[in-house]
Amino acid sequence: MSQTTENHYSYVSDYLFLNFLNTINIKKIAVTDFLDDQRGLEDWLLFMEERGVLTPQQADALQKSPIDVQEMKAFRDEWRNHLSHPEELPDSFGTLASHTKETPLYFDGRFNPVPSSGGTEGLLALLSFDMLQAFQKGVFSKLKKCESSLCYAFFIDSSGKRKWCSMEVCGNREKARRHYAKKTNA
Repeated sequence: MSQTTENHYSYVSDYLFLNFLNTINIKKIAVTDFLDDQRGLEDWLLFMEERGVLTPQQADALQKSPIDVQEMKAFRDEWRNHLSHPEELPDSFGTLASHTKETPLYFDGRFNPVPSSGGTEGLLALLSFDMLQAFQKGVFSKLKKCESSLCYAFFIDSSGKRKWCSMEVCGNREKARRHYAKKTNA
């Protein structure tokens, strides 16, 4: 169910970690980092709950303590870098396991993981668990960064042929840019 939506996030998927990685994007040549302040992180968490990516029980658990937006931004940037250099991935999974060890998860009646404590540690545990599960399912081998020069999004390429997070947005922009460049150089 991964798709582009009519909101301010460039690519929204069913994976919490992927949506978290995509909390930075470009619209109209301006870079928007949703983790620049606490309000942006809170809006993202609310959006994840509205989309059903976070359950109400998970969201309630996370709100029990404050979330350090700078620590979350550092985690996001570190993993965006790791995923841009897949050869580094195997060395990076130890930190994910340590986050789930430091903040154990319990499971609700529908087997959704819920952090035993909230705040920064709880969110890191949820994201780490989601990433470890995705890796085990082979999702990381299908993860790509959008080839548009104006996009920061990572997406899941199930077909093995996609170049852009969204053909409607990034694909059309890139094709129009190439067409215009050909016309002006001809």
